Amino acid sequence: MWIENISYILTFVISAGISAFGIMLAYQLYQRNHEPVFATLMYQQIFLFSFLFYGIWGNIALRLITKDLNLNAVITSKLAIFVPLIGIPFLLVSWFMLLKFAYNLNDRKFSKAFLYGYFPTLVVLVFALAILIETEKISIPADADLFIVRIVLAINLLISLFFMLPFLRWEKKQQLIKTTGFTKTKALMFLASVIVYSAIMCFFNVFGFISACIGIVLMFALGTFIPVIIRFNGNNQPNDKNMDFEAFCNAYEISNREAEIIHEICSGKSNKAIAEKLFITLQTVKDHNHRIYTKTGVKSRVQLSNLVREKTGKSVSD
Repeated sequence: MWIENISYILTFVISAGISAFGIMLAYQLYQRNHEPVFATLMYQQIFLFSFLFYGIWGNIALRLITKDLNLNAVITSKLAIFVPLIGIPFLLVSWFMLLKFAYNLNDRKFSKAFLYGYFPTLVVLVFALAILIETEKISIPADADLFIVRIVLAINLLISLFFMLPFLRWEKKQQLIKTTGFTKTKALMFLASVIVYSAIMCFFNVFGFISACIGIVLMFALGTFIPVIIRFNGNNQPNDKNMDFEAFCNAYEISNREAEIIHEICSGKSNKAIAEKLFITLQTVKDHNHRIYTKTGVKSRVQLSNLVREKTGKSVSD
């Protein structure tokens, strides 16, 4: 018994370290580049590890707490399923950010149908699954943990297949592909690791707590695959000067009007002068400024001008 407890404690420490490593690595990439695609990756890491910690360790903690309560098998099985289901919103956001990362990397945007349909569709599916289990339309097997793990793995594999689509359809020599080093080959490696891992995890508890602990560590480690690949394979230096202004706007998701505002800011014009030249109100200019600062991660006109100069190698006004 004490060996099992020590194993879980050790696994918890290792998984916590992996989580911190993945999030910090993604944060460092964003700090070095200030590009939206890295912000997307950072949020993906945060929501992914939030789900893993809640879904896995929350379930284990609940089992330890209720172990001495002598609950019947039905209640125990339902707890094993519904505790992870409560954390599903974290996983849904993580999957969304993963897909957004792939599309942004290939200079593509989601269709409106996908944007409006993704969350409602998956939420309805999760809710329907919960109802079917509660009404016993779907019978819970004796090994409820393995049942829920296989469901999550199946959906995760489907999301990973969608993750590959922009690389197969549109991948060219995009600036962000070059910056991150995350090419179609790396994306295929990611998909292959998901497939192999999913196959292994379908039998994660064959050898009891030993295989469970190994499976947990593997799950957390796989979560850091993308930031690790980018960190050690990409050309993600903060002073990359290979993009033109149009590529800069695409990288930071700058609209045409915001691009005009940036041009005028870099030319040294005040907000009032910009409003008069573009025939818009002063408040509209300020609103655009706020959105531009948010997208680029800067806090002032000087920082914005410096960022444009760093990324393009020259001032917009040149």
